[in-house]
Order: sequence, then structure tokens, then C-alpha cells
Amino acid sequence: MRKTIVTRFFSAISILLVTSIGVLGILFMFFANRYLQSDRLNTMNLCVINAQAAFDDSIQEKDGITSEEQRSKLRENLRLISNTTATTVILADEKGKCIVCTEEFACGHEGSFVPEAAMKTLSAATKSIQLDETFTDIYSGSYYTVGRAARDTNGNIIGYVFAFSDATSITAFTQALISMFMVSAGIMLLISSVVSILVTSRLTTPLRNISDAARKFGQGDFSARVEVEGDDEIAHLAYTFNQMAGFVEKNEKSRSSFVANIAHELRTPMTSIKGFVDGIIDGTIPREMQGRYLNVISDEVGRLARLTNSMLDISKLESGEFQMNVEKYNIWDTIATIAFAFENRIESARIDLQGFKPHKVMVNADKDIVHQVVYNIFDNALKFTPKGGYIAFDVSEDKSTGLVTVKIRNSGQGISKEALPYIFERFYKEDSSRSVHTRGAGIGLFIAKTLVQRSGGDIWVESEENKYTEFIFTLPAAPRAAVQRNNTKQNKTHNKK
Repeated sequence: MRKTIVTRFFSAISILLVTSIGVLGILFMFFANRYLQSDRLNTMNLCVINAQAAFDDSIQEKDGITSEEQRSKLRENLRLISNTTATTVILADEKGKCIVCTEEFACGHEGSFVPEAAMKTLSAATKSIQLDETFTDIYSGSYYTVGRAARDTNGNIIGYVFAFSDATSITAFTQALISMFMVSAGIMLLISSVVSILVTSRLTTPLRNISDAARKFGQGDFSARVEVEGDDEIAHLAYTFNQMAGFVEKNEKSRSSFVANIAHELRTPMTSIKGFVDGIIDGTIPREMQGRYLNVISDEVGRLARLTNSMLDISKLESGEFQMNVEKYNIWDTIATIAFAFENRIESARIDLQGFKPHKVMVNADKDIVHQVVYNIFDNALKFTPKGGYIAFDVSEDKSTGLVTVKIRNSGQGISKEALPYIFERFYKEDSSRSVHTRGAGIGLFIAKTLVQRSGGDIWVESEENKYTEFIFTLPAAPRAAVQRNNTKQNKTHNKK
């Protein structure tokens, strides 16, 4: 049977409480019994001292305590002491014979003799002491005994004073304490059990909710969330779980979208390639037209290669295998190279390149990474710039921040405000109904942002619908000393030529 947290917590609390109460009870009874015994013996000791004083007063009288009238008078005085202290007082002469007893009814103690061992013990003592001897001839049952030897002014023993107290009264009182303690302990255990169950249930309810949500996640329901209450550790756990759940759900949606986009991106060129190849093989495409269609096939294969490379780049970025080779170079060389590579597309679309004035702006970055970033941005700009539109460049260096800022703006429909926050997310594609350009798997800008950030810069986008879209990214500028050395080296090379 599976043990729940409530069961374990309740078991632990119960064991702890029972053990603590048991130890507390034993210690309480031990010290209470010791205290009661000590208090009783102190009372009996005072009783013996007062009884001895009364005994001494009677001995000092002219005839002593030889007559019954004198014994009766002494007995009355001792009974007052005895009743006050709840003890029985017995006086014995120097030979150990009991001559006075404070018991009122059917007293048979007078005339009896105390044990010789008790007289020897008291004879050797100078004060009242507790006796362990059993006075079977005088007092029966369980009792405490305190005795003292009465002496004259010369120190001679003239008698003995004994105080007896029933021990069963202390035992009964101790038993009553135990009964009250057990009842109190039982009530405390009951209350503690109820409170522990309620508290534990309150603590474990959020955990059960998190467990249920996690189970739903395992079954494929990524919309499950946990209600967050309070500000304790469990509330933070629930909040963290909800964050994780949101990320997983978002990632799952992106993955599904990615799979659908990739499937479409792969199917379209492969269908075209197969159709053209079959047409060439079966002769449907005339020989004089085959070269044209082979060029189309080559373009589609290149498209597949670019898609595959993008997927490999994502894999390397996520696994940390992407290696960077940082160097100092002129970023305009990269921009110009890419612009010349797209020359045919630029001319066919009659796109005006504005601000395209290459000059020396040195950056400290990986040349291949920057090439890929600029390529992705420029490729997107060409896709979404209408015929007769423009693409504008602006490259500047901020010496105060040590960063080079590159801006690439294109005219066109722009990006909606709803889509701007997500434009750099992996596999994200703006609603195709907003644009006729639906090619691409939505991973180019994600790769561009990751690469720029790994290069020590940042990237963002600004757009106004039906007017323009502008991508801006920054890169670390090359140190000025390094730039000057490069300029000197190039001037020397030019002079040699």
C-alpha cells in the first residue's frame, strides 16, 4: 500500500508526541513522587521536633509523666500536632516502651516496644532521621517513619519520639496524578492528531494539484495549470511549474508548427523536382527546354540545402557545438558581397538600394556569423519589398558604447503590432493571410538573433504597417588601436604596389 505524505507526517507526529508525552509523564511522576515524599518527611520532621519539645516540657515537671493524668495531658498536646500534620505520634521511654500514642480509636500501641535496631540508630544520631526499620508490633501497613532520641541537659537519652505517616495516601495521590495526566495526554493527542491532519492536508493539496497537472502533461494535455495561492515555498513551486508548463506548451506548439512548415517546405520543392525529372525522363519536356527546367531543379535543390543547413544550425546552437572565430574586419565587405549576390533579384524587382555607400567600419566578430545574419535579414527584405520599393542601409559606430549599429530597412506592408513581439521566436511565422510571401520555415530570424547575441550584440525590429520594416542589430566595434594597425598595414601594402 502506498504511503501518502499525510500518512507519513501523521505517523511521525504521532510517534513524536507519544514518545514525548511518555518521557514527560515518567519524569513528571518521578519528580512529583520525590517532591511529595520530601514534603511529607519534612512535615514529619517538624512534627517530631515539636513532639520532643512537648515531651521535654512534661519530663521537666515534678513527677514526670508517671501518672495517667499526665499522659492524657501530653497525649492531648501531641494530638494537636498530629492532627495538624496528618501523622501518628508515639512516645517511648528510654527502654523503648511506648507510653503515649496519638491515635484516638482502639489504640493498642501503648505498652508495646519499639525495635532495638531503631533505638540504636536513633541513639547514634543527633537529629531527626528517617528510619527503614519495620515496626510490626506498633504500626502495620505501608508507612513512613521519622524518629528522634529525646535527651536531657546532660545528653542522656530519656526517651524516643516517633512520627508515622501512611504511605498509601501518597500512592493514591500519585495514581490520581497519573490518571489526570493520561486523560490530559489523550485529549492533547486527539487535538494534535486533528490539527496535524488538517495542516498536512492543507500543505499537500497544492502538491496533489501539481501532481495531477504533471500527470495530465504526461498524457499530452499541455494546457494544465496549477492555481497559485499564498507566497510560501509550495506557492513558488506551483508558480515555477506553471512557468515550465507555459514554456513546454509554447514549445510544443512551435514544434507542431515547425513540423508542419518543414513538411510543406520539403514537399513543395521535392514535388517540383520529381515532376521535372519525370518530365525529362519520359520526354514530356522537349530537349530544348530541359536546360531551363534543370536550372529550376537546381534552385529547388539549393532551397532544400538551405533549409537543411538552417536545421543543422539550430541543432548546433542548442547543443552548444557552434564554434565562433572572432576577428576584426570591415562589415561593409559582408554587406556588399551579399548585395551583389542578390543583384539579379534586385534588378528584376526594380528595388532601389538607398544608403549603399561602402566605407570602412571595423567590427570584432565572426565573419561567417555576420554573413549569415545579414543574409537572412536581406533575404527577408527582398521577399517583402514590393516591386519598385526600396531597401535602405545605415552603418554607424558609437564610440561611447563601443558598438557598431547596422540598420536594414525595406518598404512594404510591414509587420503587425501583434506579431512584433514574436518575430524572433523559433518557428514563428506571421499569419500567411497578411502576406503573399509565405515561403520559409520561420527559423532564419531566430538563428540571426541567437548568433548576434552570441557575438556580444543585440537585434530588434521596428515597423509601421503599410510603410516600412527595419531590422537593427549591433556588434562590438574593433578596438581603435587594432583599426589603426590595419590601416597602416594596408597603406604600406598599397605603397609597395
